[in-house]
Amino acid sequence: MLKKIQSKHPLRIFSGILVLTFSFLYLANFFRNNSTYFMPKEYKIIKRIVDKIASKNDLGNRDIPFSIASGVYMQYRGEELGLCEKDGCWYYRNLDPYKKHKKAKGIDVNELLKQSYLFNGIEAYAWNDVVWLSKSTFLTYAGRSDYLGCAIGHELSHIVFNDHIKQSIKFSEKFKKLKDKNKAEVQINVEQTTKTNEKVKDKEDEIKEVLQNELSRESEKIADNNGAKMLINAGFPKETCLNEITFIAEKMQWDADTDINSTHPGYLERFKSLKNFITEYDKSIELKSFVPYKWKWIYDRKMNVLTFSPKK
Repeated sequence: MLKKIQSKHPLRIFSGILVLTFSFLYLANFFRNNSTYFMPKEYKIIKRIVDKIASKNDLGNRDIPFSIASGVYMQYRGEELGLCEKDGCWYYRNLDPYKKHKKAKGIDVNELLKQSYLFNGIEAYAWNDVVWLSKSTFLTYAGRSDYLGCAIGHELSHIVFNDHIKQSIKFSEKFKKLKDKNKAEVQINVEQTTKTNEKVKDKEDEIKEVLQNELSRESEKIADNNGAKMLINAGFPKETCLNEITFIAEKMQWDADTDINSTHPGYLERFKSLKNFITEYDKSIELKSFVPYKWKWIYDRKMNVLTFSPKK
């Protein structure tokens, strides 16, 4: 009987060690994929910046996801190498730069990612309430977390202040007035024929595009102001985002003048608009009504998303 127990004892020890090993590996993998302590350095930079912004600014009561992707240079290389067709390479532009990828048509996608990262480009968007940045953005700002904060504040403004719906309402109201005016003018000057209807439609399309671009430029200037306001409230020097606009204009070779066919203002218009704002802005008035709140961060490596979650 004693021999029987003794023979089973080593097996139990081995089984226990095996269970503990698998448990440890499972927990290690879980924390790697979900803990903010083990996320890539770029996400840690975002967290530090947004923590500082949120400490003195109300960022609303909705979750705000942040995602870092490969960027437009990956898209360009994909087009050049025949991995995708022109205007159909969003997959490569949004590729997760922190994963290992299989070869595509014999091409090493991971090597493409590394090369794309080295092209200094600044890309930041607020898309469907997600703040999206290219990995190369962090390289281009080269440790200037204050300048990166301006870019993040700008995109947060689009989300927190619901720019899209406000812009959509403005467009609807203005376009209706301009459309009715155009239709009346065309019908007065030309006989009512099919050709006239086509002329009205062409003019309406032209008005629509110009108006959309105009409102988009207006929205960008408002987001510049709100982004600067967030950083000033958080304790950054007043001139920070004004200097950042010059920095990014030089890096990205912006046009000095505004093109009416562009969705973004030219450098001179953008600089003047922000300078006027920061000259007049007094953060003490804003901070009087600020109510501190708590938030938490949720990281998901598999989804490549870091989420800011306010708790109010």
